[in-house]
Amino acid sequence: MCAESLPNDTVILTAGCAKYRYNKLDLGDIGGIPRVLDAGQCNDSYSLAVIALKLKEAFGLDDINELPISYDIAWYEQKAVAVLLALLYLGVKGIRLGPTLPAFLSPNVAKVLVEKFDIKPIGDVNSDIEAMMRGQ
Repeated sequence: MCAESLPNDTVILTAGCAKYRYNKLDLGDIGGIPRVLDAGQCNDSYSLAVIALKLKEAFGLDDINELPISYDIAWYEQKAVAVLLALLYLGVKGIRLGPTLPAFLSPNVAKVLVEKFDIKPIGDVNSDIEAMMRGQ
């Protein structure tokens, strides 16, 4: 499982139903702050976007993609489409989608998302974590 395999100095910001796979795991804390920070349901993903935007501002960055954040969207409910569209609107690139790609993603739409936003499928845990730690 990805959450258990992440380095101990990483934080998981989550919202949505995918969190139930790891929300109750004892992943420890960093300086007293739990490694898993739960914003609620997928409807609450806006809070996570605000956190990312505030971090961008606090670090004086020009682009949200300069933050060491990996965005992974699990397609368990259709609300994930709204989350994806919001992130794309904010200019977020390199989002991983999975565990399988959504059915509405036609080859032409997928091509545009890959070329403009570096959208990629969720792969195997070790390869994905290696890529995340490299900022990819």
